[in-house]
Amino acid sequence: MSDDVYTQEMDRADWLVDAGQYERAVQILGRLLAGYPDNAGRTYKALAAAHNSVDRLEDSEAAARRAVAALPNDHNAHRLLAYALIFQNREPEAERSLRTALELAPEDDSLFYLMSTALTRMERTEEALFYAREAVRLSPESADSHAVLAWAQMKTDPETAETALQEALALDPVNEDALLLQFQVLDRRRNYRGATKALAAYTAQTSHHETARNAVDAFLVKGIAFAHIGLFVCVLLLLTLLALVRIADLSSWLLLPPLILTAALTYRTTAARIQSFRLAFTNRSRRILRSFIRHHPFLSLWTAAVAVLWVGLAVGFVRTIQGNDVVLISAAGATFGLTALYCVCISLTNRHRRRSS
Repeated sequence: MSDDVYTQEMDRADWLVDAGQYERAVQILGRLLAGYPDNAGRTYKALAAAHNSVDRLEDSEAAARRAVAALPNDHNAHRLLAYALIFQNREPEAERSLRTALELAPEDDSLFYLMSTALTRMERTEEALFYAREAVRLSPESADSHAVLAWAQMKTDPETAETALQEALALDPVNEDALLLQFQVLDRRRNYRGATKALAAYTAQTSHHETARNAVDAFLVKGIAFAHIGLFVCVLLLLTLLALVRIADLSSWLLLPPLILTAALTYRTTAARIQSFRLAFTNRSRRILRSFIRHHPFLSLWTAAVAVLWVGLAVGFVRTIQGNDVVLISAAGATFGLTALYCVCISLTNRHRRRSS
Protein backbone atom coordinates (compact mmCIF):
# COMPACT_ATOMS: atom_id res chain seq x y z
CA MET A 1 0.00 0.00 0.00
CA SER A 2 1.17 3.54 -0.79
CA ASP A 3 1.52 6.43 1.64
CA ASP A 4 -1.64 7.97 0.21
CA VAL A 5 -3.55 4.79 0.98
CA TYR A 6 -2.12 4.77 4.51
CA THR A 7 -3.28 8.35 5.07
CA GLN A 8 -6.73 7.59 3.69
CA GLU A 9 -7.07 4.53 5.93
CA MET A 10 -5.95 6.50 8.98
CA ASP A 11 -8.54 9.18 8.21
CA ARG A 12 -11.15 6.47 7.79
CA ALA A 13 -10.24 4.93 11.14
CA ASP A 14 -10.50 8.34 12.83
CA TRP A 15 -13.92 8.86 11.27
CA LEU A 16 -15.11 5.44 12.46
CA VAL A 17 -13.97 6.20 16.01
CA ASP A 18 -15.89 9.48 15.95
CA ALA A 19 -18.92 7.60 14.59
CA GLY A 20 -18.76 5.10 17.45
CA GLN A 21 -17.67 2.17 15.26
CA TYR A 22 -14.75 1.16 17.44
CA GLU A 23 -14.37 -2.45 16.25
CA ARG A 24 -14.10 -1.50 12.58
CA ALA A 25 -11.59 1.23 13.39
CA VAL A 26 -9.41 -1.22 15.34
CA GLN A 27 -9.51 -3.70 12.45
CA ILE A 28 -8.26 -1.04 10.04
CA LEU A 29 -5.50 0.03 12.43
CA GLY A 30 -4.46 -3.59 12.89
CA ARG A 31 -4.05 -3.97 9.14
CA LEU A 32 -2.04 -0.75 9.00
CA LEU A 33 0.31 -2.02 11.72
CA ALA A 34 0.99 -5.11 9.63
CA GLY A 35 1.28 -3.26 6.33
CA TYR A 36 3.23 -0.19 7.47
CA PRO A 37 5.72 -1.17 10.18
CA ASP A 38 7.68 2.05 9.57
CA ASN A 39 4.60 4.05 10.62
CA ALA A 40 3.95 1.95 13.72
CA GLY A 41 4.34 4.89 16.11
CA ARG A 42 1.64 6.95 14.39
CA THR A 43 -0.64 3.92 14.13
CA TYR A 44 -0.22 3.07 17.80
CA LYS A 45 -1.18 6.64 18.70
CA ALA A 46 -4.40 6.26 16.72
CA LEU A 47 -4.99 2.87 18.34
CA ALA A 48 -4.53 4.35 21.84
CA ALA A 49 -7.04 7.09 21.02
CA ALA A 50 -9.49 4.49 19.71
CA HIS A 51 -9.23 2.46 22.92
CA ASN A 52 -9.77 5.64 24.93
CA SER A 53 -13.02 6.27 23.08
CA VAL A 54 -14.55 3.14 24.63
CA ASP A 55 -12.80 3.37 28.00
CA ARG A 56 -10.49 0.41 27.35
CA LEU A 57 -7.77 2.04 29.37
CA GLU A 58 -5.41 -0.92 29.76
CA ASP A 59 -5.39 -1.47 26.00
CA SER A 60 -4.93 2.26 25.50
CA GLU A 61 -1.97 2.27 27.88
CA ALA A 62 -0.34 -0.65 26.05
CA ALA A 63 -0.75 1.05 22.66
CA ALA A 64 0.48 4.39 24.03
CA ARG A 65 3.59 2.77 25.51
CA ARG A 66 4.41 1.29 22.12
CA ALA A 67 3.85 4.68 20.53
CA VAL A 68 6.25 6.25 23.05
CA ALA A 69 8.83 3.54 22.35
CA ALA A 70 8.57 4.21 18.61
CA LEU A 71 8.32 8.01 18.91
CA PRO A 72 10.08 9.08 22.13
CA ASN A 73 10.12 12.74 21.05
CA ASP A 74 6.42 12.91 20.17
CA HIS A 75 4.56 14.78 22.90
CA ASN A 76 1.20 13.38 21.77
CA ALA A 77 2.39 9.85 22.44
CA HIS A 78 3.30 10.83 26.01
CA ARG A 79 -0.03 12.67 26.34
CA LEU A 80 -2.01 9.59 25.33
CA LEU A 81 -0.09 7.50 27.84
CA ALA A 82 -0.72 10.03 30.60
CA TYR A 83 -4.41 10.14 29.76
CA ALA A 84 -4.75 6.36 30.10
CA LEU A 85 -2.82 6.39 33.38
CA ILE A 86 -4.86 9.20 34.96
CA PHE A 87 -8.13 7.39 34.43
CA GLN A 88 -6.64 4.24 35.95
CA ASN A 89 -5.91 6.23 39.15
CA ARG A 90 -2.16 6.15 38.46
CA GLU A 91 -1.58 9.88 38.61
CA PRO A 92 2.10 9.80 39.76
CA GLU A 93 3.05 7.81 36.64
CA ALA A 94 0.96 10.14 34.50
CA GLU A 95 2.76 13.15 35.99
CA ARG A 96 6.12 11.81 34.79
CA SER A 97 4.79 11.32 31.26
CA LEU A 98 3.27 14.80 31.24
CA ARG A 99 6.49 16.46 32.40
CA THR A 100 8.29 14.77 29.52
CA ALA A 101 5.58 15.92 27.11
CA LEU A 102 5.74 19.50 28.42
CA GLU A 103 9.48 19.59 27.77
CA LEU A 104 8.72 18.61 24.18
CA ALA A 105 5.71 20.94 23.71
CA PRO A 106 5.65 23.69 26.37
CA GLU A 107 2.81 25.58 24.64
CA ASP A 108 0.31 22.71 24.32
CA ASP A 109 -2.71 23.65 26.45
CA SER A 110 -4.00 20.05 26.53
CA LEU A 111 -0.89 19.01 28.47
CA PHE A 112 -1.50 21.71 31.09
CA TYR A 113 -5.12 20.57 31.28
CA LEU A 114 -4.10 16.96 31.94
CA MET A 115 -1.41 17.96 34.43
CA SER A 116 -3.92 20.04 36.39
CA THR A 117 -6.33 17.10 36.34
CA ALA A 118 -3.70 14.70 37.68
CA LEU A 119 -2.52 17.11 40.39
CA THR A 120 -6.08 17.89 41.50
CA ARG A 121 -6.78 14.18 41.85
CA MET A 122 -3.63 13.93 43.99
CA GLU A 123 -4.89 16.91 46.08
CA ARG A 124 -1.88 19.05 45.16
CA THR A 125 -4.12 22.07 44.76
CA GLU A 126 -1.61 24.90 44.42
CA GLU A 127 0.30 23.14 41.65
CA ALA A 128 -2.97 22.16 39.98
CA LEU A 129 -4.08 25.80 39.97
CA PHE A 130 -0.86 26.90 38.29
CA TYR A 131 -1.29 24.43 35.42
CA ALA A 132 -5.01 25.18 35.10
CA ARG A 133 -4.35 28.91 34.81
CA GLU A 134 -1.70 28.22 32.19
CA ALA A 135 -4.22 26.13 30.26
CA VAL A 136 -6.68 29.06 30.32
CA ARG A 137 -3.95 31.50 29.30
CA LEU A 138 -2.91 29.36 26.35
CA SER A 139 -6.46 28.55 25.27
CA PRO A 140 -8.99 31.04 26.70
CA GLU A 141 -11.65 29.87 24.25
CA SER A 142 -11.43 26.27 25.49
CA ALA A 143 -14.25 25.10 27.77
CA ASP A 144 -11.99 22.28 29.01
CA SER A 145 -9.45 24.78 30.32
CA HIS A 146 -12.05 26.75 32.29
CA ALA A 147 -13.60 23.53 33.60
CA VAL A 148 -10.31 22.20 34.92
CA LEU A 149 -9.64 25.57 36.57
CA ALA A 150 -13.05 25.39 38.25
CA TRP A 151 -12.32 21.88 39.48
CA ALA A 152 -8.94 22.90 40.93
CA GLN A 153 -10.50 25.91 42.71
CA MET A 154 -13.58 24.13 44.06
CA LYS A 155 -12.21 23.32 47.52
CA THR A 156 -10.21 26.48 48.17
CA ASP A 157 -12.33 29.14 46.44
CA PRO A 158 -15.84 27.87 45.57
CA GLU A 159 -17.16 31.25 44.37
CA THR A 160 -14.32 31.78 41.89
CA ALA A 161 -14.67 28.15 40.84
CA GLU A 162 -18.31 28.66 39.98
CA THR A 163 -17.39 31.68 37.85
CA ALA A 164 -14.95 29.51 35.91
CA LEU A 165 -17.58 26.78 35.65
CA GLN A 166 -20.13 29.19 34.19
CA GLU A 167 -17.52 30.42 31.71
CA ALA A 168 -16.90 26.82 30.62
CA LEU A 169 -20.61 26.16 30.14
CA ALA A 170 -21.02 29.44 28.24
CA LEU A 171 -18.30 28.35 25.82
CA ASP A 172 -19.67 24.82 25.49
CA PRO A 173 -23.00 23.94 27.16
CA VAL A 174 -22.34 20.20 26.72
CA ASN A 175 -18.72 20.14 27.89
CA GLU A 176 -18.27 16.86 29.77
CA ASP A 177 -16.01 18.12 32.56
CA ALA A 178 -18.20 21.16 33.18
CA LEU A 179 -21.40 19.10 33.28
CA LEU A 180 -19.91 16.62 35.74
CA LEU A 181 -18.68 19.41 37.99
CA GLN A 182 -22.02 21.22 37.72
CA PHE A 183 -23.77 18.03 38.84
CA GLN A 184 -21.53 17.81 41.91
CA VAL A 185 -22.03 21.49 42.81
CA LEU A 186 -25.81 21.40 42.44
CA ASP A 187 -26.12 18.11 44.30
CA ARG A 188 -24.26 19.59 47.27
CA ARG A 189 -26.69 22.52 47.18
CA ARG A 190 -29.62 20.08 47.13
CA ASN A 191 -30.77 21.38 43.77
CA TYR A 192 -31.64 17.86 42.72
CA ARG A 193 -33.46 18.73 39.52
CA GLY A 194 -30.56 20.78 38.20
CA ALA A 195 -28.04 18.19 39.38
CA THR A 196 -29.75 15.26 37.68
CA LYS A 197 -30.28 17.28 34.51
CA ALA A 198 -26.53 17.94 34.32
CA LEU A 199 -25.79 14.29 35.17
CA ALA A 200 -28.16 13.01 32.49
CA ALA A 201 -26.56 15.29 29.89
CA TYR A 202 -23.11 14.08 30.94
CA THR A 203 -23.94 10.37 30.83
CA ALA A 204 -25.66 10.71 27.45
CA GLN A 205 -22.50 11.82 25.65
CA THR A 206 -19.40 10.85 27.62
CA SER A 207 -17.08 8.07 26.53
CA HIS A 208 -15.92 7.59 30.13
CA HIS A 209 -18.56 5.03 30.98
CA GLU A 210 -16.99 4.02 34.29
CA THR A 211 -16.86 7.64 35.47
CA ALA A 212 -20.48 8.13 34.41
CA ARG A 213 -21.57 4.97 36.20
CA ASN A 214 -19.72 6.04 39.35
CA ALA A 215 -21.41 9.46 39.26
CA VAL A 216 -24.87 7.92 38.89
CA ASP A 217 -24.10 5.40 41.63
CA ALA A 218 -22.93 8.20 43.91
CA PHE A 219 -26.22 10.05 43.44
CA LEU A 220 -28.25 6.92 44.20
CA VAL A 221 -26.11 5.95 47.19
CA LYS A 222 -26.44 9.44 48.62
CA GLY A 223 -30.22 9.08 48.48
CA ILE A 224 -30.03 5.79 50.36
CA ALA A 225 -27.69 7.41 52.88
CA PHE A 226 -30.22 10.19 53.53
CA ALA A 227 -32.88 7.56 54.32
CA HIS A 228 -30.44 5.77 56.62
CA ILE A 229 -29.41 8.96 58.43
CA GLY A 230 -33.05 9.88 58.94
CA LEU A 231 -33.69 6.40 60.33
CA PHE A 232 -30.73 6.65 62.70
CA VAL A 233 -31.76 10.09 64.00
CA CYS A 234 -35.33 8.87 64.46
CA VAL A 235 -34.13 5.87 66.48
CA LEU A 236 -32.01 8.06 68.76
CA LEU A 237 -34.94 10.40 69.42
CA LEU A 238 -37.39 7.56 70.01
CA LEU A 239 -35.11 5.70 72.42
CA THR A 240 -34.38 8.89 74.37
CA LEU A 241 -38.07 9.71 74.68
CA LEU A 242 -38.96 6.08 75.43
CA ALA A 243 -36.60 6.10 78.40
CA LEU A 244 -38.12 9.38 79.59
CA VAL A 245 -41.66 8.05 79.11
CA ARG A 246 -40.98 4.90 81.11
CA ILE A 247 -39.03 6.65 83.89
CA ALA A 248 -41.51 9.52 84.33
CA ASP A 249 -44.56 7.38 83.54
CA LEU A 250 -45.64 9.68 80.70
CA SER A 251 -47.88 8.96 77.74
CA SER A 252 -46.33 6.89 74.95
CA TRP A 253 -47.95 9.27 72.47
CA LEU A 254 -44.97 11.58 73.10
CA LEU A 255 -43.07 9.33 70.69
CA LEU A 256 -45.33 10.27 67.80
CA PRO A 257 -44.06 13.83 66.99
CA PRO A 258 -40.38 12.86 66.45
CA LEU A 259 -41.44 9.81 64.44
CA ILE A 260 -43.65 11.88 62.15
CA LEU A 261 -41.13 14.74 61.86
CA THR A 262 -38.11 12.61 60.96
CA ALA A 263 -40.15 10.39 58.64
CA ALA A 264 -41.59 13.42 56.83
CA LEU A 265 -38.22 15.13 56.39
CA THR A 266 -36.59 11.90 55.23
CA TYR A 267 -39.41 11.17 52.79
CA ARG A 268 -39.30 14.70 51.42
CA THR A 269 -35.59 14.55 50.65
CA THR A 270 -35.63 11.00 49.31
CA ALA A 271 -38.73 11.55 47.19
CA ALA A 272 -37.26 14.75 45.72
CA ARG A 273 -34.12 12.87 44.66
CA ILE A 274 -36.11 10.00 43.15
CA GLN A 275 -38.48 12.31 41.29
CA SER A 276 -35.68 14.44 39.85
CA PHE A 277 -33.82 11.29 38.79
CA ARG A 278 -36.87 9.92 36.98
CA LEU A 279 -37.55 13.23 35.22
CA ALA A 280 -33.95 13.69 34.09
CA PHE A 281 -33.32 10.14 32.90
CA THR A 282 -36.90 9.41 31.68
CA ASN A 283 -36.77 6.10 29.79
CA ARG A 284 -33.28 5.28 31.06
CA SER A 285 -34.15 5.38 34.77
CA ARG A 286 -35.42 1.79 35.06
CA ARG A 287 -32.50 0.37 33.12
CA ILE A 288 -30.06 2.31 35.30
CA LEU A 289 -31.74 1.09 38.48
CA ARG A 290 -31.62 -2.52 37.28
CA SER A 291 -27.93 -2.10 36.51
CA PHE A 292 -27.35 -0.59 39.96
CA ILE A 293 -29.07 -3.55 41.64
CA ARG A 294 -27.09 -6.01 39.54
CA HIS A 295 -23.71 -4.40 40.20
CA HIS A 296 -24.32 -3.49 43.86
CA PRO A 297 -26.21 -6.31 45.60
CA PHE A 298 -25.04 -5.20 49.05
CA LEU A 299 -26.33 -1.66 48.52
CA SER A 300 -29.62 -3.05 47.24
CA LEU A 301 -29.98 -5.17 50.38
CA TRP A 302 -29.03 -2.12 52.45
CA THR A 303 -31.83 -0.14 50.80
CA ALA A 304 -34.34 -2.90 51.49
CA ALA A 305 -33.17 -3.16 55.10
CA VAL A 306 -33.58 0.59 55.65
CA ALA A 307 -37.13 0.45 54.26
CA VAL A 308 -38.01 -2.54 56.45
CA LEU A 309 -36.61 -0.84 59.55
CA TRP A 310 -38.70 2.28 58.90
CA VAL A 311 -41.76 0.01 58.83
CA GLY A 312 -40.44 -1.67 61.98
CA LEU A 313 -40.31 1.68 63.78
CA ALA A 314 -43.91 2.42 62.82
CA VAL A 315 -45.05 -1.00 64.02
CA GLY A 316 -42.90 -0.61 67.13
CA PHE A 317 -44.59 2.69 67.95
CA VAL A 318 -48.02 1.08 67.70
CA ARG A 319 -46.91 -1.77 69.96
CA THR A 320 -45.40 0.73 72.41
CA ILE A 321 -48.76 2.50 72.64
CA GLN A 322 -50.15 -0.91 73.57
CA GLY A 323 -47.53 -1.29 76.31
CA ASN A 324 -45.03 -3.56 74.50
CA ASP A 325 -41.60 -2.03 73.79
CA VAL A 326 -39.96 -5.14 72.33
CA VAL A 327 -40.61 -4.39 68.64
CA LEU A 328 -39.39 -0.79 68.89
CA ILE A 329 -36.25 -1.75 70.79
CA SER A 330 -35.57 -4.60 68.34
CA ALA A 331 -35.90 -2.25 65.36
CA ALA A 332 -33.57 0.22 67.09
CA GLY A 333 -31.01 -2.51 67.74
CA ALA A 334 -31.17 -3.64 64.12
CA THR A 335 -30.66 -0.03 63.01
CA PHE A 336 -27.52 0.28 65.14
CA GLY A 337 -26.26 -3.02 63.74
CA LEU A 338 -26.91 -1.93 60.16
CA THR A 339 -25.14 1.38 60.80
CA ALA A 340 -22.10 -0.40 62.24
CA LEU A 341 -22.00 -2.77 59.26
CA TYR A 342 -22.25 0.17 56.86
CA CYS A 343 -19.35 1.97 58.58
CA VAL A 344 -17.18 -1.16 58.39
CA CYS A 345 -17.95 -1.65 54.68
CA ILE A 346 -17.20 1.99 53.88
CA SER A 347 -13.90 1.77 55.78
CA LEU A 348 -12.88 -1.38 53.90
CA THR A 349 -13.90 0.17 50.56
CA ASN A 350 -11.84 3.32 51.20
CA ARG A 351 -8.85 1.24 52.27
CA HIS A 352 -9.12 -0.83 49.09
CA ARG A 353 -9.27 2.33 46.96
CA ARG A 354 -6.18 3.77 48.65
CA ARG A 355 -4.27 0.55 48.01
CA SER A 356 -5.44 0.46 44.39
CA SER A 357 -4.30 4.03 43.79
